Amino acid sequence: MDDTGYPCPACGAPADLNTGCTGCRRAPDPAAAEVVRLGREVARLGPEVERARQTYVELAGRLAATSRRRAELAAIVRAGVAASVPVHPAPLPVSGPPGGSGAPAESTAPGAAETSTRTVQGLLFVLGGLLLGTAAVVFTAVAWAAVGVGGRALILAAVTALVLAVPLLAVRRGLRGTAETFAAVGLLLVVLDGYAAWSVDLAGVTGWPGSRYAALVGGASAAVAAAYGRWSRLTGPWFAALLAAQPVLPLLAVEARPGPGGWALVLLGVALLDLAVLVALRDGGRPARLTGRVPDP
Repeated sequence: MDDTGYPCPACGAPADLNTGCTGCRRAPDPAAAEVVRLGREVARLGPEVERARQTYVELAGRLAATSRRRAELAAIVRAGVAASVPVHPAPLPVSGPPGGSGAPAESTAPGAAETSTRTVQGLLFVLGGLLLGTAAVVFTAVAWAAVGVGGRALILAAVTALVLAVPLLAVRRGLRGTAETFAAVGLLLVVLDGYAAWSVDLAGVTGWPGSRYAALVGGASAAVAAAYGRWSRLTGPWFAALLAAQPVLPLLAVEARPGPGGWALVLLGVALLDLAVLVALRDGGRPARLTGRVPDP
């Protein structure tokens, strides 16, 4: 017979799940009913857990015994295989006759060159260029405060010309990557020369409107880059020229203070200029120059 009795949580009198409390006549309590049900579940699961534990212990013992037996038999098999394999002495190397046609050895001779001559040449040229550029920067920084406006202009012009001369020598030696790098630095110095001229008021340029002077610097930089690219047959200067020419028209239009329609026309002019350059390069055989190659005859 199932135990359905429990103490009443209200008055403490005996209660039953079927009739409720015998003292206060309260109906059967749901929580007490759940406690009784869970107690029955615990009583039912206890024997099952014990049976499962015994089964686990039995299977674990069988697994350990099987693994141990397998290891013993595997050791016996390995010992038998090792005893049945004959031991052969290592063959002595046989030297071929002098002048024989044997296969060449794969190993390289001691002292062989690890890098090519062109790689070493390019590395030394890059290091020399970096040292030269560092020396120019240090000299410019030290001498900048000790000379007048004319001396500063000469220093900037000399440094720019020196950097732009390096790619011409590099191209002759086949160091195209080094030439492109120094050309980019030199063309950047051209733009910085314009800024330096403004900062020291060279030839009274600070009296000009800033937008007009910036347009002049951009146009001059684009012209120098295009001429340098045509002369050196490098690729980078052509892109630098096209990039420097982009803000020229908008900067020239700043003084006129155009409205939205005027700015639309200015930007349309820039787009048409870019399109004209693209068409000229495509139809006039200039892509070969843009890529730094001479067109085939």
